[in-house]
Amino acid sequence: MFIEALLLSIIIGYILKGSIKRVNVENIKGSYIAFLSFGIEIMIFIPVRKGIISPGIITLLLYIVEYMLIFMFIYMNRKNKWILIMGIGFMLNAVAIFANGGLMPVSQAAIDAAGIKGSVSSEGLYTLVNKSTRLWFLGDVIPFRIFRSYVVSIGDLVSAIGLMIFMISGMRKTKVKSIML
Repeated sequence: MFIEALLLSIIIGYILKGSIKRVNVENIKGSYIAFLSFGIEIMIFIPVRKGIISPGIITLLLYIVEYMLIFMFIYMNRKNKWILIMGIGFMLNAVAIFANGGLMPVSQAAIDAAGIKGSVSSEGLYTLVNKSTRLWFLGDVIPFRIFRSYVVSIGDLVSAIGLMIFMISGMRKTKVKSIML
């Protein structure tokens, strides 16, 4: 969903006469930390999806490290309100995941509404919402059909909105011209 949000924000930014060159990424602190955390996400999902490892203590520990890194990045950039909004979304996802033993709850009704084929277990670190699911409403319960079909959480939406506003507002900023006296 974040790739779609990024692409959509760039399109909107250009429609609003913005430029990608105006996005000032130099003020973002510790961007390598964000990339490292998403690298850990990939390190978790690929082996689980290929059946090399099963969800358990290893994946839970990797999730803890991943989210610690994400929150470190958010803390380092706490003065940027759009990154803080992204952080709130990530926090909502973390609460849902850790409340359910390292698995993101997913609604079967949302899967069906999105038209997704296959089982949740084949996707990795997900569990179907049932009567013992904690904080199910923070899980992937919202069907989405933009560019492709998927199910998202409130946290995903909040993070995507933060990312989009960060990009669009950055693209719309005008460069300050230096004046030589």
